[in-house]
Amino acid sequence: MTTTYEISLILPDPHDPRPRSIQVSASYIDNEKDLSAAQKAAIRALPPGGVWTGRAIQVKRLADKPAA
Repeated sequence: MTTTYEISLILPDPHDPRPRSIQVSASYIDNEKDLSAAQKAAIRALPPGGVWTGRAIQVKRLADKPAA
């Protein structure tokens, strides 16, 4: 199974129309330097559809996909 997360900015800039969310793999979360070990553990523990909210971002675990 492949675990994917969607990271969104909580307060998007209304004057900047660029997308404010990205989809990332579990390894991206593991390697993100701006997240503490406790934050990474909380995000990895999310069930599919679960949401973790930080100070400036929201992370949602998307439905697992079968490995290719």
